[in-house]
Amino acid sequence: MASPSGSQNGGIIGKVNNSSFGKCKVTSKTSSGTITTQPGTTTVQTLVVAGGGGSGSPQGSGGGGAGGFRCVASVSVAGNSPYPVTVGAGGSGSSCAGSPGIAGTGGNSVFAGIATITSCGGGGSGRGGDGAPGGPGGSGGGGGGRNARAGGNGVACQGNDGGNASTPPGPTNSDTGGGGGGASAAGANGSPDGPGGNGGAGSPSTITGSDVTYSGGGGGGSQIGSGGSAGAGGGGAGNSADGTANTGGGAGGVSTSPSSGRNGGSGIVVVKELSKASGVWSMQSQYEAIKNGSWVLPPVIYAGVNFLVVAGGGSGSANAGGGGGAGGYRASGFGPSPLRASSLSLEEGEYTVTIGAGGAQSTSPGPSGFAGNDSIFGVGGSEGTTMITATGGGRGGQDDNFGGGDGGSGGGGGARGGGNPGGSGNTPPFSPPQGNDGGPGANSLSPRGPQGGGGGAGGVGGTGSGSNGGAGGAGVPNLINCGGTPFSITAFAGGGGGGSCSTGGPASSGGGAGGSGGSGSNATTNTGGGGGGAKDGGPAAGTGGPGAIIIRAPSAATLSVSPGTNATAAHPGGDKIATFTVSGTLTIS
Repeated sequence: MASPSGSQNGGIIGKVNNSSFGKCKVTSKTSSGTITTQPGTTTVQTLVVAGGGGSGSPQGSGGGGAGGFRCVASVSVAGNSPYPVTVGAGGSGSSCAGSPGIAGTGGNSVFAGIATITSCGGGGSGRGGDGAPGGPGGSGGGGGGRNARAGGNGVACQGNDGGNASTPPGPTNSDTGGGGGGASAAGANGSPDGPGGNGGAGSPSTITGSDVTYSGGGGGGSQIGSGGSAGAGGGGAGNSADGTANTGGGAGGVSTSPSSGRNGGSGIVVVKELSKASGVWSMQSQYEAIKNGSWVLPPVIYAGVNFLVVAGGGSGSANAGGGGGAGGYRASGFGPSPLRASSLSLEEGEYTVTIGAGGAQSTSPGPSGFAGNDSIFGVGGSEGTTMITATGGGRGGQDDNFGGGDGGSGGGGGARGGGNPGGSGNTPPFSPPQGNDGGPGANSLSPRGPQGGGGGAGGVGGTGSGSNGGAGGAGVPNLINCGGTPFSITAFAGGGGGGSCSTGGPASSGGGAGGSGGSGSNATTNTGGGGGGAKDGGPAAGTGGPGAIIIRAPSAATLSVSPGTNATAAHPGGDKIATFTVSGTLTIS
């Protein structure tokens, strides 16, 4: 007997087996074309990786720069709409031995949504032999050959600079190229007689559901030594290999053969639909989506996350040198109120942490001091957004015509006729400001001194005067790590004191080092302090202090860090604290 209308089992089963919940879709494009969104989709996450740069001709060419890496967490789109996608090709290797001798640049990759996302192709490397500089790009290509040919510049927030070719030549006078820059690290310089410089490391992303690293720089080639290592993320190894397809990896430099350089790896564009598409989905479809990791639940967001991001301090200068400027200081809460920015709201996921190195030691005779490196929180990883960047401290200046360098805080100026100005702080500008200007050197011809102090987060650098070098600008206290963390430093970003032939400028609070009537002192590690300057003829100046990053989240969050040299702790009040003294990854869950 037939069942009454409306009571059939099929109707009941149909009602149960279907759901109006949506699912998210991930589309990867390895060639140019179109991506069409699902109906109802309004927001996507995008990964746009450009083609890597090619490498120059032998012998000892640099490594190709990685293609630009851009992972944007939220891009508005219209549902059921086509969007053009361009996937950049890898740059071609060069067979040209003449001027300019730079290999092909990788092609740009583009997602042309409502807001267009463009990543720049990686720079081609310089040729070997007499050498040529690396080309600019998403990441810069390595310099080739000899004579310290410079690496190309990377694009901010997409990649890093390429490494320099070797200098001076080693005993065999062989040619060695620098490594290509990568998304998360610069290419290393080539060494005399080899090995070639290592390619800079790329950046990871989990947008496809798998943890994949993209945009690694190519290793530099060497005429007689070993090639530089490939940067993680598809870079080609030196002596020699192509960049890996669909990673944006830079090409490896070449030795004496083959006769031409190698090719960079092509790029990729990935789009993940974040808003759930409308429609009715069967239980089988839901099961498959969950199994494949494409069924996305609403993200968990933690508000009131406080941060401290301190960049590497600049080094002081030898030979009548100014003090190094402190690394940029950016913080929310727990520090002086004029310098407090707003706290962050962060989704669960991975965040990449980059700790800026301090400026290298300056020796006499030689160049003026060296700038510190940027510290960055939140580049790459699953979130793909640059949250906070602090700028490396400016270098200390040196006697004739060498003022202090600009940076998070400016370096102190050298002395000599007319004096030399201190560098500008808060470069680029942020509000609240990340640092202060360095002090000028004195107008003194003989002896050359005294020199200006580097700026600090809490004050400008002092002016060299009489027989005394200028004091480093004061650092500032910050107690974000107070209570349970093993990291005991509580003051950051002090400027380095200026050198003098009599009395060097004093060390500042916050890790800044003292100047000297001889050699300058090194800044305190993981404070972002500036290094101390040295006297006229002083053999060496102080190095800048590496930076640090500390994240403090509400008690409901769980924080984990890698590598294990970084640390997590629980505050007695319940907050969770993650302290980074080396670059790594923060996971919030």
